[in-house]
Amino acid sequence: MPKIYRTKRIEGTTVPGIIHNGSYFMINVDVYEDGMVNCWELVDMHGLKNKLEQGWLVTRIPDEEHLSIFQLGYYKVGKADWLYTPETYYAHIQQTIYQLNPDAANIYTIHERERQLMQQRKIIYAPKAVPFYIENEFGYSTVDGSGFYIFYRGLEQNGLVYLNVYQDGRVDWMHDGQEHVSDMDKVQELFEDGTFFTDCNQPIQIQIDGLATLTLSGSASASSADKYAELQEMHTRLQGGKTAMEHCRDCYHAYLEEPSEYNREQLREAYEKIPEHQRMFLGDMDSRDSDYVRIIYDPEDKREV
Repeated sequence: MPKIYRTKRIEGTTVPGIIHNGSYFMINVDVYEDGMVNCWELVDMHGLKNKLEQGWLVTRIPDEEHLSIFQLGYYKVGKADWLYTPETYYAHIQQTIYQLNPDAANIYTIHERERQLMQQRKIIYAPKAVPFYIENEFGYSTVDGSGFYIFYRGLEQNGLVYLNVYQDGRVDWMHDGQEHVSDMDKVQELFEDGTFFTDCNQPIQIQIDGLATLTLSGSASASSADKYAELQEMHTRLQGGKTAMEHCRDCYHAYLEEPSEYNREQLREAYEKIPEHQRMFLGDMDSRDSDYVRIIYDPEDKREV
């Protein structure tokens, strides 16, 4: 009997959350209309309750601990006003599902047999959520996007926002319950004038909509200029173009095939166009970008093979 499978689009929304896995990590908790929730692992509501009881998904961070925000920075947490307990956070996510699916139709529950199969196969499902907006209700035309966390200097309150860019160049973010929509040119101005920022060199009060108002301090792992370059890279990828990282890998392989000064210079130019905080992803988890650095800046140091 031949094997087949099908895929189905399941829509949802995100709410902010914190993973405690040794350190504290800021994440988007993906909440889907079928009752499934992704918090670094796709779980049903029973699994979500377990994650909260185990302290994997937490609703607050002790003062003086640090919060890691992916490709943004590592910040010390000062005075904070947290909105939820584990019980009220669970209720909040449950209410979010009801808003997505008022009839509670086709709510999914992971069966014990499915759980055993995943354990047997060593599988942890953590699907990547794809941001989108509805371009046209007629025919339900949608446009896909991609995004990251960044600090936003609001008129009355600074916030940590999730900045999304879409295939057609639209950019949007939520702050203080309000949606902001812009384009790449205007957003570039907002990066340049400091509206979007990454550093909290001095303690600064930050609002995380739907989670907390807290004081953060610390240096970023990426500059504002690098984050805007990352946004441009995302836009290029969404449009099907070749990103700076992909071009750099091509130049790297060209150099390995023909290690000439011309190819080394081409590699250097390509490498330096990649946002600095993303260069580590050129290689694997162990080597990172070390071989690129060796070739470009220390070519007399020969690689052991």
